[in-house]
Amino acid sequence: MSQFTSDLYLRSYSPAQIIAAPGHVQLYEVTQAFSYVSDLLGRTITVPGRPDLSRPPDPTNSGYVTDFASIPRVAWDLLDPEDPIIAWPSVIHDYLYSQKGTLLDGFTYTRQQADQVLREAMEVSGAGFFIRESVYEAVELFGGSHW
Repeated sequence: MSQFTSDLYLRSYSPAQIIAAPGHVQLYEVTQAFSYVSDLLGRTITVPGRPDLSRPPDPTNSGYVTDFASIPRVAWDLLDPEDPIIAWPSVIHDYLYSQKGTLLDGFTYTRQQADQVLREAMEVSGAGFFIRESVYEAVELFGGSHW
């Protein structure tokens, strides 16, 4: 059964870090491993967290960094990227995209499968049909450049 098997722990980037980053969007660092069991892929996907929280953030010692869903600000009244029904699945989806079709253990998947995992995880999170399909269709249409 598809399910999140851990909680999502994050550190929000500071305004100075956001300004220094490409795109100037709010970024979050995963501070503890975050896992999701996907029936669609038949496996657990684990997003790495920062291994040593006692040290300051540093690119060589960091957890996975996400911006949640890349939803245009004008649509946030309908689709809030920080709503957990979108944010949690988006972290898994962002991680799958960042791995470009091959997980660390050698398992391979397609972009289409990564997008389907987003939809699957949104359903697990309690997202209704309209939200699930809107986010899924947007990723299908506009997400290719991030793959």
